[in-house]
Amino acid sequence: MLVVLLALLPGCGRKQKAPNIVLITVDTLRPDRLGYGGNARNTSTRIDRMAKEGIAYTNATSVAGWTLPAMATIFTGRLPSDHGATDFHWSLDASLPSLASILRSNGYDTYGFVSHVMLTPTYGMGEGFSHFDFSVLNVGDPHEVTTARELTELARTGMRGAKEPFFLWVHYFDPHFKYIGHDQFDFGNRDIDHYDSEIAFTDYHVDELLKAVDHGNTYVIFTADHGEEFGEHGSKYHYTLHGEVMRVPLIIKGPGLTPRTDDQPAQQIDFLPTILALAGIEPPAGLPGHDLLLPRALDTPQFIERDRPPQWQQRGVIHANHKLIVIENADTTDVPPASLNEEIPVSNVQPGMYLYDLARDPGEQTNLFSPGDSTSLRLLGLVARQYSTPRRHGAPVQVDEELLEKLRSLGYVH
Repeated sequence: MLVVLLALLPGCGRKQKAPNIVLITVDTLRPDRLGYGGNARNTSTRIDRMAKEGIAYTNATSVAGWTLPAMATIFTGRLPSDHGATDFHWSLDASLPSLASILRSNGYDTYGFVSHVMLTPTYGMGEGFSHFDFSVLNVGDPHEVTTARELTELARTGMRGAKEPFFLWVHYFDPHFKYIGHDQFDFGNRDIDHYDSEIAFTDYHVDELLKAVDHGNTYVIFTADHGEEFGEHGSKYHYTLHGEVMRVPLIIKGPGLTPRTDDQPAQQIDFLPTILALAGIEPPAGLPGHDLLLPRALDTPQFIERDRPPQWQQRGVIHANHKLIVIENADTTDVPPASLNEEIPVSNVQPGMYLYDLARDPGEQTNLFSPGDSTSLRLLGLVARQYSTPRRHGAPVQVDEELLEKLRSLGYVH
């Protein structure tokens, strides 16, 4: 490891050629539905191979449990309350440097190919890219079509003229509801069966992408924005801060990295400083995360937060094998009038305080919170201090009827 780190430092030994960086994100992907994560089904042959060839992080956590704030955190290294993209009526704070803009300013040719309406320039996610393509959104209603094949072909074609070093981001959408079964990956007719089928379909096309862009001098980072619930807490989709929604896969492979499994906590705020370290670039000052390739403290609190569904504000912390979730009724007075929408009917989000012992209760089924309990009070204090300052927002997004219909089709508006 020391040799690799020294090789990445400017001026150490021979001048190193800057590596290519490939970031692959898959929407709504639970790590336990992948083979290396414990799924007995053949859902992820190519991803499993990547895990064997790289560093597989088994304890990686989403910061928010849904796409926009999670991906904005990956690209800025900041918590949602600091980067501003906390709901679909707010864009990413344009004053913040992003992964793409930092790499581009350091000589990278930057390419993005995305398949989610909230990962477009409308929400500030196109900043820093020399080429940014979201045309796959025109393929059709995401409940009726799949896009992994088309997205892969767009990326493969679009990268033919790329100059090294390049940064490529591809965001696959297919495992997101509505799950579509594929005949070549037939696991049954339940939602979870079709979900696994979508994963296997995406896995195939991830492999096709890597055949075209994974050159010898390339680091590949594979992850997800969030997971998905299939009744573990009495509902479905991804509206909570529970583990099935918050756990994400994370694999990093590339030259000089010894394959291994890493069970220590990893957060999405860590992804940007880690990727920049691979490129030999200093991260912006003041970021809360750190390079995952370096030793890290095991007792660092992991803060999680979400403002969707809009009727609740959910905040939490994971610390020393305990997890606290605080749910309060939301103040929507700062929401732009044009973006106010009907409340989303969710049965398993209720105001209150929820404490879980993750060592004894990894499924988060038994609420241990008590006002007189020292662990409850300690974690409550951490949450209160972390979220004591006002949230920041990016520029308001003008939600016209076309965008509103797309959001409605994805379940963000009812």
